[in-house]
Amino acid sequence: MMKNIFCWMLLFFAGLLSACEKEESAGQSEREDMREIRFSLNTSGGIDLVSPRSSTSLAGMQWKLLCFDDDYHYLFEESGISGGASDELKVSVPKGQVFRFLLIFSSSSDGLPALKTGESYWDLAAYVPSLPLTDPMSLLVSEGEDDGTIRVSASVSRVPVTLVPRAVRVIVQKDESVAPEVTVESVSFQRSALSVPYVHIEPQDYEEYPELPEVTRGDYQITSLEGGVCYMLPDLCSTSFGTVAALKLSGSASGTEELSVNVPSGLALNAKAGYTYYINVSADAEGKLSAAWATRTEPKTLRLATQNLWGKSASVVIDYFNHIDVDVLCAQECSNLSEDEVRENGLYVHSHTNNGQGRCSIISRYPFAGTTPNGYGVYIDLGDGITALVMNCHGAYKPYGPYQLNGIDYGGYPATDDVDYVVQVNKEVRQEMVTKLLEDVASATTPFISISGDFNEPSWLDWTEGTVAAGATPYVVQWPTTHALWEGGIKGDAYRTIYPDPVANPGYTWTPFPSERDTKDRLDMTLYRLSPNTTVKSCQVIGEDANTSDIVLPSWVFDHRGLRTEFVYTR
Repeated sequence: MMKNIFCWMLLFFAGLLSACEKEESAGQSEREDMREIRFSLNTSGGIDLVSPRSSTSLAGMQWKLLCFDDDYHYLFEESGISGGASDELKVSVPKGQVFRFLLIFSSSSDGLPALKTGESYWDLAAYVPSLPLTDPMSLLVSEGEDDGTIRVSASVSRVPVTLVPRAVRVIVQKDESVAPEVTVESVSFQRSALSVPYVHIEPQDYEEYPELPEVTRGDYQITSLEGGVCYMLPDLCSTSFGTVAALKLSGSASGTEELSVNVPSGLALNAKAGYTYYINVSADAEGKLSAAWATRTEPKTLRLATQNLWGKSASVVIDYFNHIDVDVLCAQECSNLSEDEVRENGLYVHSHTNNGQGRCSIISRYPFAGTTPNGYGVYIDLGDGITALVMNCHGAYKPYGPYQLNGIDYGGYPATDDVDYVVQVNKEVRQEMVTKLLEDVASATTPFISISGDFNEPSWLDWTEGTVAAGATPYVVQWPTTHALWEGGIKGDAYRTIYPDPVANPGYTWTPFPSERDTKDRLDMTLYRLSPNTTVKSCQVIGEDANTSDIVLPSWVFDHRGLRTEFVYTR
């Protein structure tokens, strides 16, 4: 009897254990079918109330992450309170699918919309701020595709998100010919949008949506114009109505007068939230004032440097960054660079390994808006609708062709006068880097691209018949790395754009500390592909004294000189 009871108990516990194992197995399988996506946050500097070089604090703001399928059907949402821009929001989704996310930050829970099961993205309610806008940063949304959503495959684990305000900045500026005593007392917007649906529909798509989202209209006046800045909401303008801006001016020849400015139909919608526009006040020869809406933006400069850090610490690098006054630094040999220390100084940083050639880092005053597939580049949001793709690299340090062709054995590669052999071995060792760079270039979603770095190889524009005749180089050499990038669409060398003659301006960056048998070469470069209305303003060598450098830092601590380039964008 006892034996039967014992057997029965064994069978019971075996069955229970089997059931637990099945349940655990099912739970494990369910977990394996899920993928965690992390959203890391940046804010756009284009409309920031503080300096565009400073990040906006998101601490204390309420957020909501709305998830839709790829056909915009609402699935679920997450919400919470942000601790700051360093937050990473996490959400788990089934693998093998594509989702659309809309991320909204608001200083008030009233600014966060609600959706129910069965609804879609197109059912989102309007946000109704208090006008005139006193804080355009009180509502931030993700800058994704044209509709604002971020399209994400569940195979992606980390997604950088750039947040932009739901406002258009308008700057009232006076022409130099206007008498300095003229003051803009106020700006009134008539028939302006007082609420803006989250749904963003372009005018060319109106026919697809015969029932446009409801827009509340009205008039409001802005009397506080610090720096001539005021704000309006992006507007669903059409030909049947339009917004009018009325300026009240004092101090003119006629005392106080009012000027009217038509906001062009459809403009404010096309000029999506976060952009800057202008109302220009000017005067004719008789002093008669007029005002006009301007669709241009002010010229914007990207100041970009490249520097081999030679393993220096973050404090040294940050001092250098501030001293040379740049927006972005492409750095190589970053073994002792603390990214936490960089971020503590209000800067953004992105690092990547470089085919075994040490860590490369891109340090920026501006936020990042994404990275390239191979990690060599970051998209940098400069504001006003301008995004630059900045890439950074470090070429293999051996073989070093200039040593070989100048009779110096180095790194197991012999001195030789065989130019073809030198080109071949230098190409082979750096080809993987070139391939990955060109893959990232091919994936670019913005026209402007720069590639900076320590190439450990001269430019193909530097060893020419002219330099041979001048005794500066022993041979004519078409160096393969830069030439391959040139053939791949990167058809600019910033230093050679400003200084096309390598004899008159060699631009040597190697080395501030030459040995007795060393060579002089230009190894640190910024190459580029320009977008329309973009120019190279300047390109300067940074180094130890005025004999070698355009920008002098007497206490030089790096084994390469640096290079500082200015690109200017105009509209």
